[in-house]
Amino acid sequence: MEFAKPREEHRFLEKLVGDWVVTATSGHEDCGADDAPQDWTETVRSVGGLWIVSEGRGTMPDGNPGEMLMTLGYDARLGHYVGTWVGSMMDKLWVYKGWIEPDGKTLTLEAEGPSFEDPAKTDVYRDVITFHDDDTRTFSGSVRLPDGTFKTFMTSEMQRRSRADRHLSRA
Repeated sequence: MEFAKPREEHRFLEKLVGDWVVTATSGHEDCGADDAPQDWTETVRSVGGLWIVSEGRGTMPDGNPGEMLMTLGYDARLGHYVGTWVGSMMDKLWVYKGWIEPDGKTLTLEAEGPSFEDPAKTDVYRDVITFHDDDTRTFSGSVRLPDGTFKTFMTSEMQRRSRADRHLSRA
């Protein structure tokens, strides 16, 4: 068996590597427009240039602590991005299939999960990561409606922590 080597598709994932802080969140029913941003951070590391592992921690809208773990890679045999997401707030393992949008700045990840309306049913969800520049990105979640369109239910803005910020946070 020949070992995999990073491809062009993996370069997008490498842009995620680093320490991030959520600067704003909107859309969740427990988040008001005047609320302070929730205290969320995310650390993303590369696994051999083929995968990324993202670990996030913060405060949920109800005040309880939350954690999440995401893995993403590109499966050359399947021809698309693949990954998983788990969070301390639910017992669902989300399995992603994804693609880069034509703008070259947006990774769309699709997964099936329990319906907001009826947890016994499943809906199709999209998590979308969009880079605005090397140090700023958004993460949004949406659900497919019966007419086939997607309704965004949350968006988080994220800023890469600078080396100075990391140094100060350790002091």
